[in-house]
Amino acid sequence: MKLRGREVILPTTMVGSWPRPPWMQGKVFGGVCDEDYVDMTARRNYEDAVKLCIKEQDLAGLDIVTDGNQYFEGETGYDKDSLFHFAPMRLKGFQGWGPPIEFPGIEHYYLPTVVGKIEWVRPIFGPVLEAAKKATHKPIKINLNTGPALIAGFCKDEYYNDFGALVNDLAVAFNHELKWLSENGADIIQLTEVTYLWFSGLTGEKPTWALDAYDKMLEGVGAHTTWHNCYGNAIEFPPVLLPKGGASHLRELFEQGRPIHYDEIHIECCRGDYFELDDFEKWVSQEGKTFGIGVVQATRFQVETPEEVAAGIKKALERYPADKIVVSTDCGLYNLPRDIASKKLHSLVQGTRMVREELGVDPETGLG
Repeated sequence: MKLRGREVILPTTMVGSWPRPPWMQGKVFGGVCDEDYVDMTARRNYEDAVKLCIKEQDLAGLDIVTDGNQYFEGETGYDKDSLFHFAPMRLKGFQGWGPPIEFPGIEHYYLPTVVGKIEWVRPIFGPVLEAAKKATHKPIKINLNTGPALIAGFCKDEYYNDFGALVNDLAVAFNHELKWLSENGADIIQLTEVTYLWFSGLTGEKPTWALDAYDKMLEGVGAHTTWHNCYGNAIEFPPVLLPKGGASHLRELFEQGRPIHYDEIHIECCRGDYFELDDFEKWVSQEGKTFGIGVVQATRFQVETPEEVAAGIKKALERYPADKIVVSTDCGLYNLPRDIASKKLHSLVQGTRMVREELGVDPETGLG
């Protein structure tokens, strides 16, 4: 994978979220008509939390760092509020109240309501990228824990009365956002867009409208784009796709030959003992595509050893070239104690460096 013009073998990163420090409490960002931050104390605390999060990644040795989703209210029972409300509430056309979500385990969240034409007015993740740029000179990944298809499925529409038009305008708005992030310093933009995989896994139907939304969202975006197919590590409900797995739905999609405009697909591998690796043969064989593999679990406290990480990477290398693989966590780590999360990142990097050395590339940099 190329990072800022250099070919890095087995680049290391984490999916996105990281445990908040105990002094980072409450809401961080305002709505579309508000200031970026709810107040200057929130801004100071948030920027300091991002610095600490990125320092942890830097100490572990990750090649690509993330903002850590430090706006997640992980200290409360409403940690996914930012998933359902942060992006919509910074788009014109939404208001922040509606009926409860009718989905087991998350009924305590409420649907944002569409009351007018959805439009991108200003950067949604602008302050997130700004905070990350202040904290590092390394390649930056911004993780968006929601996208146009997910928002379309988790909002109350009181304006369009036309699902296709709603999805289209959301995709156009996100396209503006991704272009802005790309043009202002985000090296990698990751969408945790679960709609296609979860819809396919739970209903058996294939939501082609979600794929259309992804295509429109990605038009003209210059940054490397990653599709994280989340299997679910939320504390409110158990994983919805494991142990059955979800990659079979993606394999069917690849076999149909439909273009997928993401540059990378990331899948949870470690928790399922890498049993889905074979499903990505057609994806990896495409020019310019990379495959992100999770090598440490996000749902257990036990820390994987570097040797276990190395063994997992080697399972992927038995099937795919090293220059096609990105090494990551299974999912976000914010549910874990910070010392455990930190140890997992250190094992991830140490295990990767063991494999790099065997491949004859610089263990620390991944450069040939």
